[in-house]
Amino acid sequence: MLRRLWQKTAFRIGLITTAVFAVPALLGYLITPDNTKDCNRIIPELANRPPGFSFTYILAGKPLTASFSDYFSGAPSDGTVIPCKVTLQSKDSIYYIAYAETDTKAIAKSSLIMQDEERFEYRQTALLGTDRFGRDMLSRLIIGARVSLLVGLVSVIISLFIGTIIGMAAGYYGGRTDSILSWLIAVFWSIPTLLIALGLSFAFGKGLWQVLLATGLSTWVEVARVVRGQTLQLRQKEFILSSIITGFRPFYIMRRHILPNLKGTLTVMATTNFAAAILLESGLSFLGLGLAPPTPSWGMMVKEHLGNLVLDNAYLALVPGLAIMALVMAFNLMSMGVRDALDSRISSTT
Repeated sequence: MLRRLWQKTAFRIGLITTAVFAVPALLGYLITPDNTKDCNRIIPELANRPPGFSFTYILAGKPLTASFSDYFSGAPSDGTVIPCKVTLQSKDSIYYIAYAETDTKAIAKSSLIMQDEERFEYRQTALLGTDRFGRDMLSRLIIGARVSLLVGLVSVIISLFIGTIIGMAAGYYGGRTDSILSWLIAVFWSIPTLLIALGLSFAFGKGLWQVLLATGLSTWVEVARVVRGQTLQLRQKEFILSSIITGFRPFYIMRRHILPNLKGTLTVMATTNFAAAILLESGLSFLGLGLAPPTPSWGMMVKEHLGNLVLDNAYLALVPGLAIMALVMAFNLMSMGVRDALDSRISSTT
């Protein structure tokens, strides 16, 4: 099966593109230039700097002990960043010229965090530039990818769980159960997914877990429809009818005989819903109903820099927008590859 998947060009391209985003996202704060919580180190003096901009700075504050939780949530801000050039050091003080200033200032060494035993200066390169608050764009893009992938993963789990249960129950039991559940599916199907997500966002409020629930509860309908149709077909198969005649319980039959035969369909639906969830979360954040600032979200980054599209630094809105497009396209390509690999008619001709 894996070999057949890898032979599909669409699946290969989608998998490689997804890995380009997933690997940095998994490493997260270990590789981001700004490893503070939510990559929210604000440096007003360095706002809207172009890609590749480098600067030196000193760090005023007290060093903090790193912990394992920093990998998941980022390190607490350990001091105040002062972009500057150190001109002279004395026994107790250093003298520096702050960025965009000409006057020399002094600060006590005891109030600074040293890079090593001899140097106070740090150096950082903003490979994708900085935003209007002076925050590193690359750092926020990497953590934004982690958020998008997490939302997609949890949403897929929720939608598959709900959709599979409702779809199998409707298709297997039939009769009044099918009528009631089909009516429920039809009601949700008639409402645009974005409107459902908007309503749930209003109900739950802003935040990561609220977005996870809103996207998951908005994308189960398609799963339920497809699973119901597949279950209706499988229920007429001889091995299902023989299990019913033998006296096996419905739950046992659905778990041991119907569900394994749905794994191909569910795999395709999972990759498709993954892309839909990422797009939905970006849309909610763009509308201001998704994640609460300053948590980095690609949709929010596009919204924050929408006005820059007519300026020289249009890349501030284009880069997260292109990231959304690339990741959604990657999962759609993987879905196409999985579907083709599972389709015996297409596989037999390759």
